[in-house]
Amino acid sequence: MKVLVLATFLAISVQLSVQQNYCDLALCPKKGPHIACNGLTTLDTACGSSGREVPMDATNQALILDLHNKLRNTLASGNQTPYPAAAKMPTVQWDKSLADIAAANARRCVYGHDACRNTVAFPSAGQNIASSGWSGMTFTDVQLITKFVNAWYDEYKVANPSYIAKYPNGYSGPDIGHFTQIASDRTDRIGCAMVTFKPTATSNKAIMVCNYGLTNVIDQPVYVSGTACSGCKTGCSKTYPGLCSTSEVVVSKM
Repeated sequence: MKVLVLATFLAISVQLSVQQNYCDLALCPKKGPHIACNGLTTLDTACGSSGREVPMDATNQALILDLHNKLRNTLASGNQTPYPAAAKMPTVQWDKSLADIAAANARRCVYGHDACRNTVAFPSAGQNIASSGWSGMTFTDVQLITKFVNAWYDEYKVANPSYIAKYPNGYSGPDIGHFTQIASDRTDRIGCAMVTFKPTATSNKAIMVCNYGLTNVIDQPVYVSGTACSGCKTGCSKTYPGLCSTSEVVVSKM
């Protein structure tokens, strides 16, 4: 029965992804337009002839998920001073629809958050973005992805546990939102895209966009503190023991 229910859920999810109308105004009731409404399916001319969309193949998906889950596991296990352990931190998994929408942003080769990236399944989707420029050096896709995810998480150094207990309203200090997005126990889905291009003949640039099942929610906890995995209804992950198993059901809604 569990297998049947899971298979049915997956079939419905795939069907929704295929049939989704991103120009539906109901997806962006407070802001818009939706980035994937008539969004880019190939690189914009701003990317130039050297522009390249990094393939989000199984290898890069696994890298992004492992980076996120290792960091979440460290935090959830109470090993990131001064932050408390997390009672029910889920293991993040890949979502194709979130990745496709992230690609519509990244393909612009313009660094910036989009106004709306919601789906029916994720009506309040969150987003992390990163950019890096360089010249006279060479970086692999793995190095860039690793650099960006770690940089987001490193904002823990300027955040504090009070922001975890309740995400601040009207916050104006150093960036913390990328860290809290990674740390959220209310999202278990992520999808990313990355492009590289040459702004000038001698310089290089990379832009990475990751969309998450739920954004940071003002005045609500980023995660519930408690003994690691104590609040997981489906048990702990064998790979990341501070996180819930991948069977944990997470409702990514406000």
